[in-house]
Amino acid sequence: MTHRRIITACLALMATMLLAAPALASGAKTFAVVPFTYNGPQKYSYFPKAFQASLESDLEWLGQVEPTDKNMSDITTPSNKADALNSLRGHGLDYLVFGDIAILGKNAHIKMEVVSEDGKSWVQKGEMGLDAITTWLDGQSKTIQGDVFNRPGYGTTQAVMDKEIDVEKPKTPMSSAIIPADGGGYTQDNLNPQFRYEGGTSTAGRWRSQAMRYSSYGMYVADGDADGQNEVFILQKSALSAYRFKDGKLQHLSTFKLPANVMSVRLEVADLNRDGLPEFIVGGYQFESQYGIKAPNGQPRSSILSFEGGKFKYVVKKYSKFLGILRIPPTYMPILVAQKKGQRYLFDKYMYEAFVKGDSISLGQRIQAPPFGSVYNMTYLPQELGYNYVILSNKNKLVTYSQTMERLNESDATFNSSGVVIPTADKMVGMGPGVTEERIMNYNVPIRMITAPLTTKKYELLINKDLSASAQVFNSYHYFTQGEIHSLVWDGVGMNLAWKTRRIKGQVSDIALADLNNDGNKQLCVLVNTFAGIGYGNRKTVVVAYDLNLQ
Repeated sequence: MTHRRIITACLALMATMLLAAPALASGAKTFAVVPFTYNGPQKYSYFPKAFQASLESDLEWLGQVEPTDKNMSDITTPSNKADALNSLRGHGLDYLVFGDIAILGKNAHIKMEVVSEDGKSWVQKGEMGLDAITTWLDGQSKTIQGDVFNRPGYGTTQAVMDKEIDVEKPKTPMSSAIIPADGGGYTQDNLNPQFRYEGGTSTAGRWRSQAMRYSSYGMYVADGDADGQNEVFILQKSALSAYRFKDGKLQHLSTFKLPANVMSVRLEVADLNRDGLPEFIVGGYQFESQYGIKAPNGQPRSSILSFEGGKFKYVVKKYSKFLGILRIPPTYMPILVAQKKGQRYLFDKYMYEAFVKGDSISLGQRIQAPPFGSVYNMTYLPQELGYNYVILSNKNKLVTYSQTMERLNESDATFNSSGVVIPTADKMVGMGPGVTEERIMNYNVPIRMITAPLTTKKYELLINKDLSASAQVFNSYHYFTQGEIHSLVWDGVGMNLAWKTRRIKGQVSDIALADLNNDGNKQLCVLVNTFAGIGYGNRKTVVVAYDLNLQ
C-alpha cells in the first residue's frame, strides 16, 4: 500500500512538472533588436544588420529573456522613447533594443538604448576604434543582462570586477624557434650575449624530417583515407606522395605518378561531396612549346584524386582550368573554385564555384574578387564584423582590400614565393605573333596563405617572408635561399607582425597548420627545399614542424 502511494505521488509530481514546463517556457520575457540607424561610409553599411544579429545572440538568457520569434519586419527604428514604447507594446514585447551608429574616419560613435514594457529605459554611448566595436558590444550586452534583465553575475558591478581581474594579453607560441614581434630573442646562460642563438636540429619545440631526394612543389596534412590518422601528402613536379609520422620519421605509404608533361603548382585537400572522404585537388600547367626567345605556350591542366583505402585514384583526370580551394565567408567552408587562363595575364579576371559531377566538373556562380585576384593568390581574413581580402600581387607583395574592394594597404616586402615559375608572354591583346612584340614574364606561383586565431581572438595571417640577397639584386630571380614564417594581424591600417619563426635555411615551398604527428595538437608545418645552388637537380625536401603550445 505504501509503495502504491509513493508511485502515485511520483506520477502526480511528474505530471505537474510536464504541465508546468510549457507554462515556464511561455513565461520567458521577450525582446527584439531593431537595426540601428547608420551614418557613415557605404563600405560599412552592413553594420546595422551585423549589430542586430550579434545582439540577439549575446542578450539571450535562456528560459528567462529570449529573442522574439514574431515577424518584426514592420518595426522601424524608434526616434524616441515614446515611439519605442508604442512599438514594443504593439507587438507584445517586454524589451526593445535600438540605437544609432556613426562612423567618422577610423572611429565609431555608438548609442544603444533599451526600453522596457514598464516604461523604464537604459542608455549607453561609446566611442571606439573600428577594431574595438565587438568588444564594446559584448561588454554592453553583459551590462544590459544585469542592469535591465536582472541576471545574477552580470551588470555594471560585475563588469568592473571582471576588468580588474582579466586583462587579455597576446600570447606567443612556446617554441624557442619562434620569436615574439617585439624582438625578444632566445637567451642562454652559457652564450656570449653578443651572439644571437639560432638553434640547431635539436632545438626544443621543433622537429625535422629526414631528407627526401626530390624537389617538392606543395604539401598538405590531412586524414586522406578517413582512418582517423593524419597523413602528410607532398606534391612533386609530376608525382604525389603520401607519408605518415612514425618513430620520429616520415614513413612512405604510396606515390602516384602524374603526367610527366604537366608541372604541378598547387595541392589542396577538401571533402567536396561531404561523404567523409576528402578529395585531392592538383592544379597544374602543361607546356605546349619549348623556351626560345618567346615565352612557351601552355594551358592549365588540373585533376582531382582520392586516397580511399590508402591508394590514389583519379576522380577527374583532366580539366582545362586552374582548380583550387577558397574558404568563402560567411561560413568559410572549403569551396572548389575554377579559373581559366587569361589572354594577356596568366589568370582570367573571373573565378567561379565548381562542382564535381561524376568524372567531370560544372561551373556555378561567379566569385567576387579584387583586381588580379586568383584561385592561388587570394584569401579571406576574418574581421570582427566582416572580412578583408588579402591578395599576393604579381610581384608577390601583400595587398589588403576591404570587404567593399577598397584598397587598404600594400607591403614593402615580398611573401610566399614558391620557386615554382610559369613563364608567360607579356603582350597586348590583339598583337601579332611576332617575336619582338613580347617579353617573357615569370609568374612565381605563391604558396598558400593560412588564417587562424592562434594567439589572440583576432585572426592571424600565416605567411612566409622571402629572404634572398640575389632576389634583391635581380628582379627576375625567383628562388629564395631562406625564409621566415610570419604571423601578421590587421590593425586597421596595415598588417603588423605578431610573431615569426627563426630563419629557415632553404626555399619554403608550403605551410600547413595541422596535427602532423597525431598527438592531438596542431603544429606549424613547413615544407622546405634545401638549397644546393642554381637548378633543381641537387635539391632535397625536408618537413619542419613547430609546436604551438601557448605559454
